[in-house]
Amino acid sequence: MAFKTESTQAGAHRAMLLAALALLVASLLTGCGALALMRGDPRPVKPDWQSLTLVAAPDANSNSALAVDVVLVRDKAMLDTLAAMPAARYFAAKADLQRTFPEALTVLSVEITPGQALQLDAQRYAGQRIWAAFAFANYANPGDHRERLLPGSGAYVLQLNAQGFAASDMKTGAAR
Repeated sequence: MAFKTESTQAGAHRAMLLAALALLVASLLTGCGALALMRGDPRPVKPDWQSLTLVAAPDANSNSALAVDVVLVRDKAMLDTLAAMPAARYFAAKADLQRTFPEALTVLSVEITPGQALQLDAQRYAGQRIWAAFAFANYANPGDHRERLLPGSGAYVLQLNAQGFAASDMKTGAAR
């Protein structure tokens, strides 16, 4: 009879372990990106931006024209490189990056003058499948001057100021 009690205890212990494992798996499946994790890496997505607008303050870049690149990263291997690259280094390496990795990046280049506002044509980025996007502004003063743009956001406004810029994520349906 003692053997049967030990066997019953072992069975109960095994059942508890299986239940705990099932609970762990269920919690992982409900977590963000867990299903993508189970099938491998997540996939690149199309930017869902309704608009991408640049607004330069009257004193932007110390009252000088400013080059701005929105870089669509189509190769996952480039993601970490660009995420750590300040704008000055990006602009110095831009031509080499485009020549060496033509399929890895789509670069949307504009030049904006102080006081100007412009909206990028959605046709320039619609249909692209990307891992990430970055905006780089070629300011005369030192700094990172880099912002990451999330592909799933409704819209972005890049506010270019005297010494730096900020990217504002405008959720679809949000008050503007």
